[in-house]
Amino acid sequence: MYVAHNRLPIQNEEQRKVLEERFAKAGEHMKRVPGFAGFQMLRASDNSHYIVSTTWESEQHFQDWIQSPHFASAHGGQSRAGGQAQVATYEIVYNS
Repeated sequence: MYVAHNRLPIQNEEQRKVLEERFAKAGEHMKRVPGFAGFQMLRASDNSHYIVSTTWESEQHFQDWIQSPHFASAHGGQSRAGGQAQVATYEIVYNS
């Protein structure tokens, strides 16, 4: 399994609302993406940012997703995560 964490800074209340609405709808669409296993959207206690954590069957599935036209469409036409977002990826070593 492979996990990607996308850190999204929040500048104002309107941005927060837009992101939460967008990600609330994303789950159903993502279920159709090959290799997608699930995601969580975490809001920082101080409301300064979100962490969007996606879980994949493999790194290759994640790479295929971020290079797909569907990814670009879901991210405002960008072919890879851009802007101020910070992405970190991990291989799951142990899960209980």
